[in-house]
Amino acid sequence: MDIRCKRNIFLATCIILIFLLLSWRLRGSNVNLLPQSQRIHLDNSTPPHPPPTTSTSTSTTTTTTQNTTRTLILAKLSEEITLWADELAESDPTFSLAIYTVDIDDPSTNPNLTSLPNFKNYNYTVPANKGHEAMVYLTYIIDHYDDPNLSDISIFMHSHLRTWHNNDFLDSSSATMVSRLRSSHVLKTGYMNLRCHHQPGCPNHIHPRLSDKDDDLKIPESAIIGDSWTELFPERKRLPEVLSQPCCGQFALSKATILSIPREKYIFYRDWLLQTDLEDRLSGRVWEYTWQYIFAGREVFCPDEYECYCQGYGVCFESKAQYERWFEMRREVGRLEREVQNLEDDGEGDGEKQEEGKQSIPEDERERKKIELQQRIEKLRDQMDREKELAVTGGRDGKGW
Repeated sequence: MDIRCKRNIFLATCIILIFLLLSWRLRGSNVNLLPQSQRIHLDNSTPPHPPPTTSTSTSTTTTTTQNTTRTLILAKLSEEITLWADELAESDPTFSLAIYTVDIDDPSTNPNLTSLPNFKNYNYTVPANKGHEAMVYLTYIIDHYDDPNLSDISIFMHSHLRTWHNNDFLDSSSATMVSRLRSSHVLKTGYMNLRCHHQPGCPNHIHPRLSDKDDDLKIPESAIIGDSWTELFPERKRLPEVLSQPCCGQFALSKATILSIPREKYIFYRDWLLQTDLEDRLSGRVWEYTWQYIFAGREVFCPDEYECYCQGYGVCFESKAQYERWFEMRREVGRLEREVQNLEDDGEGDGEKQEEGKQSIPEDERERKKIELQQRIEKLRDQMDREKELAVTGGRDGKGW
């Protein structure tokens, strides 16, 4: 082989090697050109507690809001009436009930329950009446964790039809809250606190690291939350700085969220409730500000009120500013009503003031002021009613603004 031929072969070989080397380097650099969400990370560190809950279903079948199954889990005493829940279940084939009567050991031996036509909804019990609703919630999850028919959404609530800690724009009605609850939002978020209003509970509620006597007086559970937290989450090396979420222990979970935590963990939590020496009211209140950490992985969970109403219930004001103005009007109505009451009290005390030589407002002037105030109140109430009605119907197009 002559020298020229050998030179050509050598040059061709070099060109091929250079091409292969450049190709390899370009492929390596392209990995870093991918979006952050598409890059592969070899990270063996322990994920934060709890694991993410963004999936909407653990099965291969896609869950839609049309075929979503829901179960309402209620904690009640024997004297409390829950017909409102029965009526909801009767009208919806995808909706089921699990009503726990915590002060009856065996529902099947209680004639007041067995005589009910829908006794199957009431045939549930707890190992002990401790920890208020927390015992019911944990017991339901433990008993149904491996049930293939575990609903796509589980709704955990108290038994009252109406109570102060329900949502104002839904007439403080549990039935309305359940019927308006948007399944798509629960499936998307995994955990939803059913109360939209921040007070009480947000945004800066309990301080486990501090010993604050003012906190202890106003929030009894703050005195014991630190020790309780350490017992419940021994893997945590430090106490949270703040624990906050809207009160009062009512929330909805997706099936995926429930199953993202091992069943043994729920048993551990319930065992803590069964064994703690804390008073019932305190052990239950500990859980009121713990659920958001277990199911959302957040110590402070205070979603925007306006978005909670619109995304969670389809109650959509035109804007957040309009939502806030509505409450400004309500505060103004309250102030004006107090003025009216003061005028009425002033009129009733005319005789005493005359005896004491004090000046009172003339009756005709007092009546004129009352009429003026009442007209202002009526005007504000009319505007509030119009805006509320439009928001509750979902905005101008029926689906939100």
